[in-house]
Amino acid sequence: MVEPKVIIVNLRRPKLKDRDEMKTDPLWEFGSFGCTGCHKRNLMNPNKIHLLQGARLAFAQGGDEGFKLIHLSPPVETIDHGDFAEVKWFPVTMPFKCAHAPLLINNEGESDFPLLRKSVAYTKRPSWESKFASKFRSRREPVETDVSNEVIDIFERLSVLEEPDLFASTYVDALPYPPPKIDHNRQQTYLRLLAQLATKG
Repeated sequence: MVEPKVIIVNLRRPKLKDRDEMKTDPLWEFGSFGCTGCHKRNLMNPNKIHLLQGARLAFAQGGDEGFKLIHLSPPVETIDHGDFAEVKWFPVTMPFKCAHAPLLINNEGESDFPLLRKSVAYTKRPSWESKFASKFRSRREPVETDVSNEVIDIFERLSVLEEPDLFASTYVDALPYPPPKIDHNRQQTYLRLLAQLATKG
């Protein structure tokens, strides 16, 4: 039996001081991550992108309520665009709304994932959220098998619930708060980013 391979992706919050900030990546609607190049120096480094092949990406979104698990991808396919790299997954589904997503960790040490909480407990940082951020900010290695199983189990149990308010209708729902500029044509944005990658490649 192949052991699960889950890599936690720590997503940044929208930058409120940047009037042009749309917080584009991930492009949930197209099962795509990496085209903006924001993670190309660490997780999405084109020289090491092959290490992500077949992994499941657990997207952690930070906010005022702590870090939430907003999505767990199916096993990804990696694409090397030259200057940037991209991962794709199928089937494509929308993430959880950030407000209703399961809690990875908050500063009170509360978590819906006790094994994951235990795995970050001894990280040398002053708060629970800083421990989590420090451990997963640029990590490419999968989490331990028992933690992977826990993440998969909780995500998949929630995903089959027929609760429409659980899932995001637009990408903004998966954020802790709206960005200064909301992208109303995500398909056009995705095609533009792919065209830029083709030009650079």
